[in-house]
Amino acid sequence: MGKGRQIPEIAKKFLRDEYPEVISPPAGVEKRMRVAFFAGCATDFVFPEVGKKTINFLTNQGVEVIFPKGQGCCGMPVFGSGDLATAREMADRNVAVFSELEDIDYIVTSCATCGSALKEGYTTYLADTEERKKKYEEFSAKVKDINEFIIDILKPPPEAFHTALPQGTKVTYHDPCHLVRYQKISSQPRQIIKSLPGLEFVEMREPDRCCGMGGSFNVQYYELSKKIAEHKMKAIADTEAEIVVTACPGCMIQLIDNTIQKGMPQKVMHVIELLS
Repeated sequence: MGKGRQIPEIAKKFLRDEYPEVISPPAGVEKRMRVAFFAGCATDFVFPEVGKKTINFLTNQGVEVIFPKGQGCCGMPVFGSGDLATAREMADRNVAVFSELEDIDYIVTSCATCGSALKEGYTTYLADTEERKKKYEEFSAKVKDINEFIIDILKPPPEAFHTALPQGTKVTYHDPCHLVRYQKISSQPRQIIKSLPGLEFVEMREPDRCCGMGGSFNVQYYELSKKIAEHKMKAIADTEAEIVVTACPGCMIQLIDNTIQKGMPQKVMHVIELLS
């Protein structure tokens, strides 16, 4: 796994250990709806701050968040590598855990890869029986990416969007493949960024060009993944942005690795981390 990679450390405290299963809106905030949160491995164990920002923003906007601890990996690395039998077991478990929850309006995730797996991966690759297909379709219909959920469903008032970043901070955005290609979500994260007073948004060249992560592809073909990343790093550098933002923890790992190795000054963040 090494090969000179600059890999973020495993978190000292996992996200699942930071919260109870039911997180209600704070006192004085009226409950508007109830959603379940699918954390995903990278958010839970590597970037818990992304999960914290997600949960805190939602609850402050009147959303009660259910964080079922029985959830596991979405299975994308497993069925993406061809082990469909094991992936079905993982999918069945996740579907069962979330199906047991009552009065859930949506299932929200901050991970583009998880969202892609839950929305279309289960039904496309793992639904080998009519029973599984029906269960997966009912489950998948409730899944929403956090950017999609905030802009298209929650629709917070303008005053909900504020950031702790200094005025005039220049930000650019990288489209994760699993978000823009598989879920067709592109405008929503940009709307969130542009809604934050004081930030300057600069579009990079070919923002939807792959960063080279590709999950297990990055592990097996690391040198090739770095060559793919060369285009992305040049596009980021040309913007002269201080922060490169994305919506996938996998892309974050790749962008962190390559910006550090090239001595680039850009900080890598998730869209939800911009919100305060």
